Amino acid sequence: MKNLLEKLKAFFSGKNSADKSHAGGSAENNAGEKQPGRFKRLFLNIKAYAKRKPSAFIAIIIGIVFVLLFITYEALHLTSTPQFCGMCHVETETGAGAEYHTWKKNIHAAVDVGCIDCHGKPGFFGYMRAKMGGMYDLFSEIVHSKENKMAILTEGATNKEYAAKLVPNDWCLICHSDDENKRIRENTFMSFFGVKMRKVDAVKNPEFRELNGLRDIYNDEMPNISFSHDNHVNTLGLSCIECHMGVAHGGEFQNRTKMEDCFACHNAEREKNPEINAPENDACSTCHTTVAAMHEGTLLLEEGQEPTPPSMMVDQGVYGAENCSTCHMGGAFDLPTAATCGPTCHGDMDYGFMYDDIRAQFDAVKAPLDKLNMQLYAVVDKMTKEQHAKFNEFKNYYEILANDNSKGIHNDSIYVKAAEKAAAVGNELASSLGIPVAAPEENQE
Repeated sequence: MKNLLEKLKAFFSGKNSADKSHAGGSAENNAGEKQPGRFKRLFLNIKAYAKRKPSAFIAIIIGIVFVLLFITYEALHLTSTPQFCGMCHVETETGAGAEYHTWKKNIHAAVDVGCIDCHGKPGFFGYMRAKMGGMYDLFSEIVHSKENKMAILTEGATNKEYAAKLVPNDWCLICHSDDENKRIRENTFMSFFGVKMRKVDAVKNPEFRELNGLRDIYNDEMPNISFSHDNHVNTLGLSCIECHMGVAHGGEFQNRTKMEDCFACHNAEREKNPEINAPENDACSTCHTTVAAMHEGTLLLEEGQEPTPPSMMVDQGVYGAENCSTCHMGGAFDLPTAATCGPTCHGDMDYGFMYDDIRAQFDAVKAPLDKLNMQLYAVVDKMTKEQHAKFNEFKNYYEILANDNSKGIHNDSIYVKAAEKAAAVGNELASSLGIPVAAPEENQE
């Protein structure tokens, strides 16, 4: 071993037993001839070695290249994680600077969709361009002021046009549309010799979409509402951000579109074109189809069952009312309260306590399902295909409650049925995954 080390040292230094040259400089031999310097000797030795053992030399070069590629790949990977981004986006309140904090609370984090998946064009070159942009951001973090950084982040969080440039439609549609996923993959260099650098570049629909319980936004019905993404995106030219601003950074698990945005856009367009083909603001059931079905008692109706309209509304003659303003007297954005139930419709009878009781019962029933939903999302990557299907079934029932802002007022019997079905499916799935299942609470009457 000692002899081997001496030979290696002699090879790279260019010395032998008769060579007493000085480090880094030229030397003279016994005849007074000038000897080459250290770096030139190193080059000459490498060249000589390549001639003597070409196969070994090529193997060494290939090995060095692979080591460098591996180091580069790992460096790219480690600097592409949300945790790395969180080293600069350090705020812990919703808003500019808290992008890492809000992402952790969002459904995208639950299914392991990270910053680089959404903030970079799909494909290998899109990934590399995003990494170069990240290097500039890192440079700015070092040399620019915090005020400059916060101003840029605030612009991205509040200006829809600017935000739409940061995350164009294609970067959303690759996961949320089968047709667009196919188009993007067919026209994009998605990998580097088969190596995909991030999750989004490996997404292939409908397999990915169905496995994760996503709807095809162009071809499937949306939960809780009737809405044409195809019309708004492809015909009217809207960006996804137009309606889904803060989709991953709003501080909520799931971003929900605000009806105020719908009205603001429709009202502005009506001023330009009175013939615009948009529903009137008071035509509630045109969009709110799930609420309409819940109010009519037809939601989750099984064969042979009769509709179950909300009993207290039937008793008071509200059921079947054409205008939702019967209860939503302050307009679409003002929810009824216990205080408004009595004097307007019920005279001296105080029905406000019923309103509060139903909503309190709703919260009590929904709370364990909220916890179960988060527990299941935490292990979604460990689910088998069959378990994913069961999870999607659970979500279909759970979303009825999650989207019911009335908290059971629209139909108390429907939400109880949805909760029972969600609990049955969810607890069965949780049990198969080794998640402790809470004992079911007795329904409060």
